[in-house]
Amino acid sequence: MKILLIHNKYGKHSGEEAVVYSQIDLLKSRGHQVITFFRSSEEIEDTLPSKTKAFFTAFHNSVVIKEIRELILTESPDVVHIHNLYPIISPAILPEISKMGIPVVMTVHNYRLLCPNGLFFSNGKVCEKCTGLGKEWNCVLNNCETSIFKSLGYALRNQWARHQKYYLEHVDAFLCLTAFQKKKLVQNGFDEEKCNVIPNIYNNGFRGEDYNLEKRKYIAFAGRISPEKGIVTLLKAAQQLPHIPFQLAGSFRKGYSLATEIPTNVTFRGMLNAEEISDFYNDARLLLHTSVCYEGFPMVFPEAMTFKLPIIAPRMAGYPEIAEEGINGALFDPDNADDLVKIISNVWDNENLLKKMSNASFKKVQEIYNADYYYKLLFESYIQVVNKVVV
Repeated sequence: MKILLIHNKYGKHSGEEAVVYSQIDLLKSRGHQVITFFRSSEEIEDTLPSKTKAFFTAFHNSVVIKEIRELILTESPDVVHIHNLYPIISPAILPEISKMGIPVVMTVHNYRLLCPNGLFFSNGKVCEKCTGLGKEWNCVLNNCETSIFKSLGYALRNQWARHQKYYLEHVDAFLCLTAFQKKKLVQNGFDEEKCNVIPNIYNNGFRGEDYNLEKRKYIAFAGRISPEKGIVTLLKAAQQLPHIPFQLAGSFRKGYSLATEIPTNVTFRGMLNAEEISDFYNDARLLLHTSVCYEGFPMVFPEAMTFKLPIIAPRMAGYPEIAEEGINGALFDPDNADDLVKIISNVWDNENLLKKMSNASFKKVQEIYNADYYYKLLFESYIQVVNKVVV
């Protein structure tokens, strides 16, 4: 099968970018031909003319439409696989692809089909206002991007795509990362039969390191240091648990600084390279995820699970589907430091429970997030849409 993969890169490494490249490598390894059409947000210069151009290309980019049409005519792909389209490629390509009779599948990495900022998060808390009264204008009223111009741009492009029914009428299958994400799409008018649940692939090897509590001395956090990651909740919990070390791997989001006092048992490690991150997980007892927004499928989960780490995560969104309570993880009430303290205290010294969850973590990442399982679900989705178009 020949697949045309279309993606607007973010200009910085992320879990989504890793999944895109893993998908390409997997498809090629199974004998498929993959043609790519990439653009990158790095193309946008920090100048008013460049940013203004990016604002308009989010609605319609005639140059990109022409390039993709020519690519399809030249390559004749069997299916088009969409990842991110903003801000350069634009969802306006979708009806053009439909006109050419090529089926389209789209991996739904976040909640941008329903929420302009893609996170269902505004002003420090979960927000689903853009699915209700006023729709996308709530993004402007709440200034979700902390820049009225950026918030307006995000709101307008989402509203335009919704009114044009780009996604509803011109995508044949939505590949959701969790059942929770699928539920949100269906609740907001998307065809349930078009929504398939395919968890992210982890294709970077399975370590299976020995889980020895004497060696594993701290609680690990891996991710960007930013408000939506619930860092303040983590610090408040750490302050109440001075006997437990916490280590955080990741860089601070530009412009973000912590107003909360940093406890002495908390260490910020910064960005770590591949070798350093392996050591980081190998020496950790637990992975802690404190996000206060709806993330799609954090790749730190399967990554940590390959090192046999149990996961503590918020009881919301799709997190409980990955970190199953009492099986390979424990759950706490979102943005609740006191409940997080209780959960950590219950598991920190419970060797039998930790080893049970550790083994379950490793088993799950091997069985559910492996290449074979992912490929089976992905190829079934391709066949489904190709057959539908042929019929």
